[in-house]
Parts: sequence; structure tokens; C-alpha cells
Amino acid sequence: MVGIKDIARECNVSATTVSRALNNSKEISRKTKERILKTCKEKGYIPNAAARSLILNKTNMIGLLIPDITNQYYAYVSKGVSSYLEKIGYGLVLCNSDRNKENENRYIDFLAQKRVDGIILIPVKPKASDYKKIIENVPLVMADNYVEDLEVSYVGNDNYIGARKIVSHMLRQGYRRIGVILGDESSTASNERLKGYKDILTQSNIEIKNDILLNSSANFEDGFKLAKILINKKVDAIFTINDSVAMGVMKYAHMNNILIPKELGIAGYDDIEQAAMLTIPLTTVHQKKFELGEIVAKVLIAEINNHQIAKQIIILQPELIVRKSCNE
Repeated sequence: MVGIKDIARECNVSATTVSRALNNSKEISRKTKERILKTCKEKGYIPNAAARSLILNKTNMIGLLIPDITNQYYAYVSKGVSSYLEKIGYGLVLCNSDRNKENENRYIDFLAQKRVDGIILIPVKPKASDYKKIIENVPLVMADNYVEDLEVSYVGNDNYIGARKIVSHMLRQGYRRIGVILGDESSTASNERLKGYKDILTQSNIEIKNDILLNSSANFEDGFKLAKILINKKVDAIFTINDSVAMGVMKYAHMNNILIPKELGIAGYDDIEQAAMLTIPLTTVHQKKFELGEIVAKVLIAEINNHQIAKQIIILQPELIVRKSCNE
């Protein structure tokens, strides 16, 4: 295998000069750099990435920790992150917490041990105390769920406005007893959507019934299971935390001969691809998924390259997508 000393000997320069050429240093001339890089290519020299990372204290890798690798929303966010990083020569380490706090903690510790230059985190049950030590050692940017009292940049969609839009639409379609399947009680995204729901009902002089507001693990299985509870409580519509939960509700309705949207209106959130492909297409809220991934990656790279950059909060605006599951 060709080593750095072989390249140095071939080019009649020192190993240090070869290293500088490989690291695009300005301390050597352009002509020397080009000659060294050409020789590396001809000889098939492959730089030792581990050694370079030790020398430069930089891995050119970013860690991305998401709650559910099977959820299409997070897949699009991941694709946005990956797309941006690829353009600038960074690699990606993708980790799946599976909505489990212990998994999240373990992956953060793993990533923070200088295996990556920075971390993008969509947190599970977030508390500021969980992350304060981490951000002292590695740049970290959060997405989707923010954390109060934590000095980090955040990129997300406007959950409050999205919920107001879709609940207002459900009311215009004649639904009045709207049950809700939320996410985890500690999820800021879920709580912002709940606030939007409550504010619209209050403004419409509709009493808020806490017994039809349910928390879940935000998956298909919980949608199917909790649909029975809400339907037994005589709701005429169900608003869900995401499209996967909504599809669980739709399956329960189909299996029990409940007509959608005549007997039960259903609304999701996220606008994943399958939402438009269903037999009864799903009314939902389109979140900027790919764009969010790109933006959060840009913010993190900016912080890595300039440690003094001010922390940012970037909020993207969602769009109501009207389909057939809510009387349209």
C-alpha cells in the first residue's frame, strides 16, 4: 500500500509538505500542491481518514439523531440533511432513538466522543439538563422539538399555526366534537398543536373536552388502538399528531364499517406521500421536511466553522392540504 512517505520520496519533498497539500494548506505553492495531488492519484494513495482527524481534530462527519427511522417525515428531514452535507464534502452518521430516551442518551454520548464534528438532534422528552454538558463539548443544533432554557440553535415548523389551520377547516366542514391524538406529553411540537386546537375551539365558543384529548407514541398502532376509545366517546372527527397515526385511525374505521368522512372526519399532519394515495385521501398539514433538513444542516456547519456565531431560531410555515377525509 502506498504511504505518505512514498509520495514524498516520489515528489522529492518532505512528508509534511505532502500532508499540507492533502489538507489544502496555503503554506505551499499551487504548483507544488498540484504536483503532489497528481502523484497521489497516479500512485493510488488513499489518505488515512482516522489519522487526519486526529491531526486536524476534525472528522468531516455530522451526527443526526432522529426519533423514528420508519417515519417518512423523518426520512425526508434526513434526506435534506444528507443532501446538503454531500455538497460540501461531509459524511453523515444516522442514529435512530426509536422514541426511547435511553437510546437517545446512548447515541448522544457515542457521537459526542469526537466521532463527529457536530450533532443535529430531534429530541425525545427533552429537558435542558439532558444536553447542557454535551453542548460544552460539541456543536449541537435541534430540530422539530425545541428545549426551553437551552442555548442552542433551533429549526422547526410552526406547529401552532398548522394546528389552527387544520382545526379551523374541520369546524368549517361541520365537525364539532373533535377528538385529538397527540404525541408524548413532553413534546413541544405536540403541545403547540394542542394549544392551536384549544385556541380555535375557544374562539368558536366550543367547549374543550379533556377526555377526548389523548397522548400516544405517535405511531400507526396507537392510532388504531386509540381510535376505538375516541369513537366510543362519540367524537365526530379526529385530529392526529401525524399521518401515520391518522392511517391507524382510518384502518380502525374501515374494519368497523365507519364511513369516512360522513360518520367520522379524520385529519393528519406532515403530508407524507401515502396521505395522497389512500382510497380516501387524507386531509393534512404539509410541513417543510426536506427544506428543514437542509436548513438545520447549514446552521450546524456555520456554527462549526465559526464558534462565535449567534444562535438562531428559524421557523418554517406549514400549509393546509385539503383532501377527502374531512368532507371535501
